Amino acid sequence: MNIRLEFAFLGLASTGWFCSILTRFLPMWHVTGMVEDIKTTLPLYWDGVWLNWQHHTTGRLHCTFYQSLLNLTEHFNTWKILVITSIGMGTLAIAVYPIGWIRYPKNISFKIASGPMFVVSGLVLLVVISWTTHLTASKADAVLTRKFGSAIYTGWIGTVLLVMGGVTQYCNALLFKSNFKKPNTAHTFILFFL
Repeated sequence: MNIRLEFAFLGLASTGWFCSILTRFLPMWHVTGMVEDIKTTLPLYWDGVWLNWQHHTTGRLHCTFYQSLLNLTEHFNTWKILVITSIGMGTLAIAVYPIGWIRYPKNISFKIASGPMFVVSGLVLLVVISWTTHLTASKADAVLTRKFGSAIYTGWIGTVLLVMGGVTQYCNALLFKSNFKKPNTAHTFILFFL
């Protein structure tokens, strides 16, 4: 199997894995709206699930972290678990491939196993991203407007890269395994007794 091709597929899938890590930490959506206050009306910005921005009348932005996750959607914990599962599967696939390449260079099974792990990681990330995209695009409130955050875009890119890298790595390893000729046991048996 061509080593450059192997590393290209591993690099493709590893880039998708890195995008899944970015998906975990970047904001998933931006919500803009007006919040009624006793003194004044403040524009409110939500960066995904992490930050709360308030624009004061002085023209300055004030940023605070959420103290409670109660005002977020009830699916947030499921999203978080699925993204962490996707990152974990990608980490396992990245760990399995070099072990098979360095420790067992003749055994192609490790390379074959890492491909489906990348694909599963990409499909789990696809569930989270499509679910979040659907809920972000749906009509939330008449006062609040939602826009896609950068995590949505990196999630889609990561999904495509993980699935493409995993499928091509798996297919390439299977082609190499089918073209690899095993020694003839009859000739080995005869040579052993001579």
